[in-house]
Amino acid sequence: MTARWEVKQTDADLGLMTQVLGVGEVMANVLANRGLRTKKTCQAFLRPGAAPLHDTMQMKGAEAAVARIAKALAMGEKIVIYGDYDVDGVMSTVIMYRVLLRLGGDVFYYMPHRVDEGYGLNASAIQQLAEEKTQLLITVDNGISAIEEITLANTLGIETVIIDHHEPGETLPPAVTIVDPKQPDCTYPFKELCAAGLAYKLAGALCAKIGTPFTEENEMCMLAAIASICDIVALQNENRTLVHRGLTVLNNNKLLNAGLGELITQRGYIDKTIDAFAVGFVLGPCLNATGRLDSAELSVELLLSDDIDNRIQLAQELIALNAERKELTAQCVANALESLPAPLPKILVLTDYTAHESVAGIVAGRVRDAANRPTIMLTRGDAAVKGSGRSIPAYNLFEALQKQAHLFLRFGGHAAAAGLSLVEENIPALREALNRDCTLTEADFTPVFEIDRVLTAPEITLEIARELEALAPFGKANPAPLFATYNLYVESVRIIDEKNTLIFTLKDKDNPAVPLKGIAFGLNREYAARTQEAGVPPTGKFYINLAYRLEVNAYNGRLSAQMAVRDFTIPAY
Repeated sequence: MTARWEVKQTDADLGLMTQVLGVGEVMANVLANRGLRTKKTCQAFLRPGAAPLHDTMQMKGAEAAVARIAKALAMGEKIVIYGDYDVDGVMSTVIMYRVLLRLGGDVFYYMPHRVDEGYGLNASAIQQLAEEKTQLLITVDNGISAIEEITLANTLGIETVIIDHHEPGETLPPAVTIVDPKQPDCTYPFKELCAAGLAYKLAGALCAKIGTPFTEENEMCMLAAIASICDIVALQNENRTLVHRGLTVLNNNKLLNAGLGELITQRGYIDKTIDAFAVGFVLGPCLNATGRLDSAELSVELLLSDDIDNRIQLAQELIALNAERKELTAQCVANALESLPAPLPKILVLTDYTAHESVAGIVAGRVRDAANRPTIMLTRGDAAVKGSGRSIPAYNLFEALQKQAHLFLRFGGHAAAAGLSLVEENIPALREALNRDCTLTEADFTPVFEIDRVLTAPEITLEIARELEALAPFGKANPAPLFATYNLYVESVRIIDEKNTLIFTLKDKDNPAVPLKGIAFGLNREYAARTQEAGVPPTGKFYINLAYRLEVNAYNGRLSAQMAVRDFTIPAY
């Protein structure tokens, strides 16, 4: 599918910005595109490690939560941390458990099983915890919608503190207190912390109330940073500061958490710099795979283990589970793409009853990316059909599903993603209703690459690439800047099919003595089709337009500028 390139325009005085900030014009342009125009805001953005975090006690419910947990510690009450099966749920569980244990708490954790129990609190677990004499239940990364379950907990003598970051409904659960910045009357200045970020901040506030040092602060900040990246929260404001600090801590001491250090070692990153990409695509998937195919307890146990043999075994198990998850995903994606109807409807509602329900969301995202259509992938659950949906920017999936709420046994989510369950007989009605009510146009289905700036070949330098690194960490709401350069001459192309990789050697037609480097991942099929259509040899000797991220490439101790290609066109001559 041919994408549209849209070059961002700015009316900022880039010359003045370069003088005031002491940066190059390319950097000034990117900052202006991000809405950063003043010296104060630019300096704060470029020095995130120095920015102070907001006062935790500004958060609605924080003071009451700290007081109730402190009371439980003082009274020797049995405390259970109730987590979730993704990285955010794992990290927030570990943060609260580790700190409360060090403070002398009679504390345990409970990780629900994704397939057997589903998301969040459930009545069976509440009954079990009551039988085990639990007195205080702390939910992390869940609980904001568990009205019936927390009502049950109250009747069984369990008090609950909710720590969650999901959207609250009109009616809130009857907990002792709720910490969720997205509550409409919460005046906390930043709403986008993940659950682990909330747990980290509350742990620090708890230590301050009790009057003891937060000795685990660096390690807990590191875990919260990993969760923030993996949960794809906006890397702005407080999240940017937290992630920057956490990654700095991690790279200064990769063995600070011995279990994480073992995973890093076995993934081959002990001597490499770990950035947001490495967290999101190397470490995070292993920590996530346990909750998808087994139990998230494995990841929690790894991060808490003080036995080296156990850590080695657990790290190997996580890596093996992730490899299995990748195989399952690849097969399901291939099946889904082969079964796409023609012509494509506006909204894809697909079924694959052989697929593991834990990969439905990943598959939906991959199909969405390939077809650029909102996609729902449904698979067989124990008592119903379960599924996950992933959307495109122009389509609010949650609102669309809300209009069809009568068709579901359960559903939830937000504009970009959703989870649902329904009886099989309702699938045709869901498919028909979503497509009938959809107002998307063909323009909405065209992928768009937002270009920060068109660079000339002389601007593709190591100096500029290194300066741009100050914009990291990259992620949601702070993507790596994207550039375009036109009419580069392709001297040669190395095609590595087994890795789906292209390596370009390029030249500026006006200055052919200076070679340029480009690399593309996942574009081999498009490259073969477009070179054939343009009638040019795939090995090179033609002109090309590139959309790319400008990166620093380190090879054999030498640094150079490299274009990480996201899209390309071949001009006609």
